[in-house]
Amino acid sequence: MEYPAAPDEVGTSDMAIRRIVTTENPVLRRKAHKVSRFDPSLERLIADMWDTMRDAPGVGLAAPQVDVPLRVLVAEHEEERVALVNPEIVKRSTEELLGTEGCLSIPGYVGDNIRRAAAVTVKARDPRGKEIRVHADGWFARILQHEIDHLDGILFTDRLDRPEDLREVKPEEEEAAAEGRPTPEERARPARRAPRDIPPDVESPQAHAS
Repeated sequence: MEYPAAPDEVGTSDMAIRRIVTTENPVLRRKAHKVSRFDPSLERLIADMWDTMRDAPGVGLAAPQVDVPLRVLVAEHEEERVALVNPEIVKRSTEELLGTEGCLSIPGYVGDNIRRAAAVTVKARDPRGKEIRVHADGWFARILQHEIDHLDGILFTDRLDRPEDLREVKPEEEEAAAEGRPTPEERARPARRAPRDIPPDVESPQAHAS
C-alpha cells in the first residue's frame, strides 16, 4: 500500500508541507486504519508530517489531519520527540489534570478545563516497525492523548465539560494554541487537578484498538 501524498503538497525534495484539514472534512471523524506495511512511503509520510507540524507551528500532528486515515502521529515537547505508528494507551495515571488545548484543525479556538490523565504509557511501533513504549507525563502526556484521540475520530471539543469552555483564541495565545501547547496563563499557574475521583491505574491492552 502506498500512503498518499496530499494533492496540494508543496515544498522542495527536502521539505514538503501538506494541507491541514479542518472540521468540515469527514476524515477527522473516522477511526483511522492500522498501518500494516513499514516501507519508504510511510517514512515519507512521517517526514512530511514533521515538516507540516513545525511549519504550522504545532507540537503534535496526527495523519488524519493531513487527510491520511492511518494510525500515525508525530509529537514533540521540550526534549521529547516521537513518531508513533499504531499507538495505543496501555496505562493511565489515577491523577487527572485540567488544561487548555487548541488544535491545528480547529483554528482560532481553544478549550479550557479539558481533563487528561497526568501520565500515560503508550505502546506503539517506530517508523521502521520496532515495538516501543513511551512513558509521558505533564504536557507531553496531554499532547499524546490529544493526538491519539485524533486517530479515533475524537476532537478536543468532544472533551469539553461545558460549552462555555470553548472560546476564541486571544492574539497572544495563537502560537500556544497549536495542538495543546501551554498557554501563557497555563504556564503562569500550577496544574489543576480534576475534581472527581477516578479508579486506580488500569492496564488496558485493548485500548484504542482498531
